[in-house]
Amino acid sequence: MPPMNLFVLSLLLLVLPADGAVEISLDDVKQWANLLGEDLYQTFREATKATEIQEMYSNYAQSEVFDPRLELKQNKKDIEEYLKKRSKMAWDAKISLQARPYLNISDDIDLNDPRKSTFVRFMSAKTGANHARLYFDDHYGRVLEANATEVFNYTANANFYGKKTSSAASAVHVPTPQYNRDADLLRKIEWSRIDELYRANRQATRDLSFQLFCSESSFMRYYPATPWVWDNPDPQNPLDLFDCRSTEWYINGATLSKNVMIMLDMSGSMLGQRFEIAKQTIESVLETLSDNDFFNIMPFSKKPYFLDECAEQAFLLQATMRNKKLMRSKLNNVTSEGKAEYEKALAKAFETLLNLRTPVNWTTPEQVATKVLQTGSSGFAQTLTTFGGHVMGLTDEYLAAIKNYTKGEKLGCNNVIMLITDGAPDYYKEVFQLYNADKKIRFFSFLIGDEATDFDQVKWMACTNKGFMVHVANLADVQEKVQHYIKVMSRPVAQQADAIGEADAVWSGIYRERLFLPWTEINTPEFYVSPLNAVRPKRVRVALKDPKSEKLVTTVSYPVVHNNTFMGVTGVTVPVIELKQLIPHYKLGGLSYSFMLDNNGYVMFHPQLRPIEPNTKQPKPNYNSMDILELEVPQNQKLLAGHRSVVLGLDYTSEMRSAMIKCDNTDPKELKILYAIDDVGRVYRQTNTYYAECIEGALFTIGMAIAKGDEHRIARRSPPAYGQVQMSWFEGKNWRIHPEWRYCLVNDSDANISPEEAFTIYAKQMREGGALPELCLPRKELVDRLLLDIEVTNSLTNYWDINWEIDIGKGIHLVFFATPTGLIRFADEKLPFVEYEDPNWAEPDNLTAPNDIVPKQMYQHFILDDNKRTSEDSYFQRAVRMRDRIVFDTNLKTKVWYTDETTSAFGHRENVSVLMTATQAIFMDKALVGVVGVEMLYDSLAQTLKKIGCGPGDDKTWCFLLDEHAYIVYSSLNTSRYSSPWATQLGDRKNSHLGKWFGHLNLVTEMTMGLLHERGFYVETTYVDYQALCQDQSYTVAGAMRLLNPFLSTFKSFHWIGRELWSLLTEYTILGVISAIIRPTEAYTASFHDLNEGLPCDKASHFYLANWKEENWESEGHAPVIAESLIPNDRYDKPCKQSAQGCAVKIYASWVPKTNLLLVAIAQKPSADTVSECYNPEKCPMSVPPKFLFGFTQVYNATDKHMDMLPTDPESDAEFENQCRHIRSKERKSPSKCFISNDDEAEYPCSNASLATSTWLLICIFALLSTIRSRT
Repeated sequence: MPPMNLFVLSLLLLVLPADGAVEISLDDVKQWANLLGEDLYQTFREATKATEIQEMYSNYAQSEVFDPRLELKQNKKDIEEYLKKRSKMAWDAKISLQARPYLNISDDIDLNDPRKSTFVRFMSAKTGANHARLYFDDHYGRVLEANATEVFNYTANANFYGKKTSSAASAVHVPTPQYNRDADLLRKIEWSRIDELYRANRQATRDLSFQLFCSESSFMRYYPATPWVWDNPDPQNPLDLFDCRSTEWYINGATLSKNVMIMLDMSGSMLGQRFEIAKQTIESVLETLSDNDFFNIMPFSKKPYFLDECAEQAFLLQATMRNKKLMRSKLNNVTSEGKAEYEKALAKAFETLLNLRTPVNWTTPEQVATKVLQTGSSGFAQTLTTFGGHVMGLTDEYLAAIKNYTKGEKLGCNNVIMLITDGAPDYYKEVFQLYNADKKIRFFSFLIGDEATDFDQVKWMACTNKGFMVHVANLADVQEKVQHYIKVMSRPVAQQADAIGEADAVWSGIYRERLFLPWTEINTPEFYVSPLNAVRPKRVRVALKDPKSEKLVTTVSYPVVHNNTFMGVTGVTVPVIELKQLIPHYKLGGLSYSFMLDNNGYVMFHPQLRPIEPNTKQPKPNYNSMDILELEVPQNQKLLAGHRSVVLGLDYTSEMRSAMIKCDNTDPKELKILYAIDDVGRVYRQTNTYYAECIEGALFTIGMAIAKGDEHRIARRSPPAYGQVQMSWFEGKNWRIHPEWRYCLVNDSDANISPEEAFTIYAKQMREGGALPELCLPRKELVDRLLLDIEVTNSLTNYWDINWEIDIGKGIHLVFFATPTGLIRFADEKLPFVEYEDPNWAEPDNLTAPNDIVPKQMYQHFILDDNKRTSEDSYFQRAVRMRDRIVFDTNLKTKVWYTDETTSAFGHRENVSVLMTATQAIFMDKALVGVVGVEMLYDSLAQTLKKIGCGPGDDKTWCFLLDEHAYIVYSSLNTSRYSSPWATQLGDRKNSHLGKWFGHLNLVTEMTMGLLHERGFYVETTYVDYQALCQDQSYTVAGAMRLLNPFLSTFKSFHWIGRELWSLLTEYTILGVISAIIRPTEAYTASFHDLNEGLPCDKASHFYLANWKEENWESEGHAPVIAESLIPNDRYDKPCKQSAQGCAVKIYASWVPKTNLLLVAIAQKPSADTVSECYNPEKCPMSVPPKFLFGFTQVYNATDKHMDMLPTDPESDAEFENQCRHIRSKERKSPSKCFISNDDEAEYPCSNASLATSTWLLICIFALLSTIRSRT
């Protein structure tokens, strides 16, 4: 074991009690805290050389005050230039495609004849080569394989974050349901080949991301090529569900914003399988709607009504994920009421889109005739219009409103009605003539059902009103048939192509780009171990999947129109991490941050955004639709009784949000917020002032949140002298820079060198050329500040080396210093009595497969393995929020092993030790320099406390060290074992109190926590997590639309058909064929299904924060306390009512100076024989329910997520507001470009009705069966 500090021991012995029976006092506890604080402070400062670091920086830099407005304006300029360059490349691709001649080969056979020069090859994204499989339409059903002439050679690309790419050619992805040798498809694939332009763009811009083209025929071309990411990378049966036409960037580029009214026929004939198809069709339509669209669903039979009862006030709802989820869930409760009243339903649909709110009187011809006979007059003041069996009374104001209708400012460009029915009994021409004489509202008909035959009426409705009619025979039809409406909606874009300029770029919100997803090769096994001759590795490091490597992107897009025909959408992706670096946080204070919003106020990046669910490592369903207010969590929130509701729901009309959308900095808004780290395990108070700038050329907003008193930063005293850069600054392997930031642009081939090696190369160029290399110019400010940090700290390891012998004696094995620029300097030394790999690990016998490997446990390096991102890591963020305090914590992510079994400070023979960390932020005046820290053996702290009198094994005094949130850093209970946190048995794990919240340990600590709160050591605050997931919602979930939304139902249907056909053809049974064909196909839509990872919801928890007399820590109404006896009059209290005589305690608390620690001592009455009564959960159980609500519970009124609170709920103060929050459209930036088609579209096709799929399938099956039987 390491020796103890002799000076500290001598001081401690002076205050030790004579024996365990002596009573302790408040003065004793205060003295212990002071001694402990002095020892920890001296040890930390000597080991880290924090004072020396401050002196080093004072020679090269100084503190300066920055102006957030000026900084943000420069950031705005940088981002605009960056985005403009990408949009220019997408525009150039559009122009290039529109100028290319279309492949003029009339003979389809020539395109698929390998012997001819007209044979079309393309590099397949799925196979990585240009081979082709040709199916011949002849009696023998021949298949020919055309061998590949080119194969992608994928190599790791440094500019794509190490992902493998190939710049040889673009790759072409064809969706699974689409035959990839279709002649028309091949013509378009060949026409879209603009690799020369793509390649030139990449050569001109090193950090350019993927260039895309999505065709209206379903294929996607992208450059550079990268291995396709399968949805199920099974080598035997890989699953591909992607269709680029379902992506937001395609839909927004192909169509304009829409107002969509979905009419659902609920007459008796629409029940059963037809209703399932109808629901699937609605789901597919909803998938094509983004937050720029508005919609509603109106079932109708005897009367029409909105699916959502709140919609009578709003008419149209914004197509947010929350609204789409709600509406889809309500579909399950729709019932039929008999005959469908089309006249009333059509009128209500038109009224909704035309925003006609004047009530209409409906009556019947019989009632009018009766009135005339009785009074000689109809009795109506309005104009009477007869629609079939109904009469409508129309006022002059109503008719004028129809004639003078103009769309509302906040709604979409084009109006659309979609009718989902199995047939209409009439044409209802009078209704269309009244409401849509000018054909400004498009009408689409979806004829549902395999045996539906009444085409004429619904076809007339669509064809006469610039729409389209499709026949959706079964579930397999849905996705492809829905795409027809997208093609029609793209007509105005094609007709007005000349009006679309380079400045009209369409930018998507953020989404998870599948081309950046981790790739698994499916053609060959990744791993094989011979059971006989395997070379078994002695150590295996398990690399966990890092969700941050799966990039979120935004994509700029333009429609491509060729010869007045819409052909597709071209685009360029922009990783959000690149935009984030253009607003450098190192130029802000340690507490301040930047963020970016899209036109709907949704966050594109923000340090509080948690898009990935930590357990599943999958995106949360609402990862790309988090409002800015939902991340700026207010401090003034409180839970109501019962903990199901909060006092204040979010006010989406707040001045702060409005200022961010409008980019109004005339009167910057201030908010008191809670900042969360450690996956909402800790929260901190701060007061922010907000600034915003609008991005020209996109509907984005960039913003800054400047914390109060945080307007200072480090600045060089003189400009950098590049020619004087010393290569000695970069020697050794004890420094790191941020692994994902771009300091200088690199070559694609630089993926095999580390960021440190790359920067060293550029540093050499600086020295030799005396100037900043060209590839470093885009990040000049970051490079200059990094050079400052590297120069100042280049001798830091020498200082650390001087102290190693002393540090090792105190159990310190790692010292480090991290800066806001991403630089980390560190020094580590193996302790002589410690192993860093499990010495008891043994090779498993009979190793035959990869899954049999049992990884060897090994120490996870605090810097190299767990904390590479400096200012983004939690230790850094905690330290900067506790200025002038050393932040202590246990590191339960890893452990080390003693060389020999050793007696721990707790008196147990163990061979493992827990580790602990200590960190502190270093400032120059008020400007953050960096964070310095150490990692050390936990036993060192325990031994020190043992010498004080608060050590393990003292049956009469139970001591704790609590951190700033009352988590336990130390507990003297002698049952504690260092191996407990990693124990496999629950009972063994309970022996460890480390990292647990103090108030939930037992009744005594619960009572103590209550006293700590009452006396002002801690203050209570409520944090509402608006990004939470819940498992108990009743409505159906919609995944984020910008995820991978492909033809999933189509693929599953084809898969089912193929499986059934194979079985049937081997049995030759006609009855089996018929039975299989009429069997219902399972419905499935990618965005509407049960997600195991949970559904978006709001959760709340109380937190308890240290109450210090410091900025962001002092609480109104709670005077800070340094030390105190928690029980009045310093008497003994008996907390255990069931065993009052067996437990009597005094409780003292004292803050440990210059640290984040609170020393709590619970002293049992000396006359008591044992302490078992106090800490026995059976004789001294905790309160039920617990006194403290620490831990998240679901709340129902915090945001507009939850619409399922019952009106009878006693906590529902405003029934309508609780039920109908979702109809309130938030302030947003509406897309500026709108095209209204006035052209006659009679020449366009307007229907796609054919024989039912199953009918054709039956014919094909019978033909196949006849052929097989004739040969047998």
